Amino acid sequence: MPSSRPAPATILFLAANPKDTGRLRLDQELRDIGEGLRRSQQRDQFTLEQRLAVRPRDIQRAMLDVNPQIIHFSGHGAGEAGLFFEDEAGNTQRVDGAALAGLFALFADQIQCVVLNGCYSEVQAQAIAEHIPYVIGMNQRIGDKAAIAFAVGFYDALGAGRNVDFAYKLGCAAIQLEGIPGHLTPVLLNAAEAETAVGPIPPSKNASSNPMPAPQSTTGPLDVFISYSHKDEDLKEELEVHLSNLVRQNKIKPWQDRSLEAGTQWDPQIKAALAAARIILLLVTPRFMASNYINDVELTQALERDQAGTARVIPIILKPVDITGTPIAALQALPKDAKPVTRWEDQDEAFLNVVQGIRRVVDALMAPEAEATAPKPTSSAAGTGASSGSTAANAPTPTAATNPIQKRLALFKLLSSLPGPQFEQVVFALSPPAGNVPPASAPQGQRVPALLAWAESPIGCGLGTLEDVVNSILPS
Repeated sequence: MPSSRPAPATILFLAANPKDTGRLRLDQELRDIGEGLRRSQQRDQFTLEQRLAVRPRDIQRAMLDVNPQIIHFSGHGAGEAGLFFEDEAGNTQRVDGAALAGLFALFADQIQCVVLNGCYSEVQAQAIAEHIPYVIGMNQRIGDKAAIAFAVGFYDALGAGRNVDFAYKLGCAAIQLEGIPGHLTPVLLNAAEAETAVGPIPPSKNASSNPMPAPQSTTGPLDVFISYSHKDEDLKEELEVHLSNLVRQNKIKPWQDRSLEAGTQWDPQIKAALAAARIILLLVTPRFMASNYINDVELTQALERDQAGTARVIPIILKPVDITGTPIAALQALPKDAKPVTRWEDQDEAFLNVVQGIRRVVDALMAPEAEATAPKPTSSAAGTGASSGSTAANAPTPTAATNPIQKRLALFKLLSSLPGPQFEQVVFALSPPAGNVPPASAPQGQRVPALLAWAESPIGCGLGTLEDVVNSILPS
């Protein structure tokens, strides 16, 4: 019996460079992507279609004509103002994220990945990610060279048979290899919620917008790097006092530059400590944000490791400070609601809240299997643990998962399958702080990943508690 081969995945390249905007090397980006796919191991698995000088109406026509699985936009973006397409005269016509999301939602059964390779396109990516498994946008301005390097690295990886999560990371690495800034500009959304990868590519085994580092194989303490300004020494020392219980329990081993011995070269020692740390604490104050060394060295290296999933970076807001538009703003901060420590009536209570959040991360890193092995209903028993019970509509059972990633995916499926009133009971029972989960008026597809992200954050309840609450609500 002849074997059936999967149909090639079609990549639709949409380019727009209105004549009233700055010139972009869109032709080079298209050529380099095409060359990479033609020389790739999986060249028969991809078809590259192009539409240039694209007007809004050209998008819908191309969608109907070529039925793409991957959509790649290359051009200008302006954040909330939208992406720049062309009007009949070749001038700018802006299209916002809501309009693009509405269009792509109609084709959600076929589109698996959208790449918005334009400046400040993360806004549109977030809207589209409500409907499409994998979406990549840019969180700030991205130069021509960086945009091309990312695109080439991304499609080279897809052409080699790698999954989208790996391709995204290779694209970021390609920017670094070119020696140009911008490797933290691309942002991958929704990878953790997607069950399949693009076209013939195998599904990602470790996709996550904020991946957890691999569990530590030894029973020794976790290395913790403390990044701070020397002008905030008093608050740093106060934090160390509150961390002392974790130190005595042999769970963490803090390091900060006062640990340096006399006569040592401090720069390589700091970088080595950063490279070894499993947890990196950022003690954020105006003086921290003003430090050139912190921003150029410590913060840059910390964010690179967070992006690679090799360390967990936790901002601790010590004093009122503006972090709007910085990479720190995208990270879940401590204390609760990112309220500065110095604004709490009792600073000991604030530091206790910080330490509790850190402890959750430490416990998850040192023993991620603890939740899976704790006494819970077996895979044949759902709901509250009755031996013959089952969840409604054959919903997936998180307790049957064999690793944390499978557990997370199973929880996502289970939460997504809940009727609205039951999902609202889960949210009510957990009571996440305001702003962490969208309101009831928002689509459940948007609320589920937000609830999961909060549960896994330093201030969240943990996946085990989330699962227990869901099981207590489901009928036995």
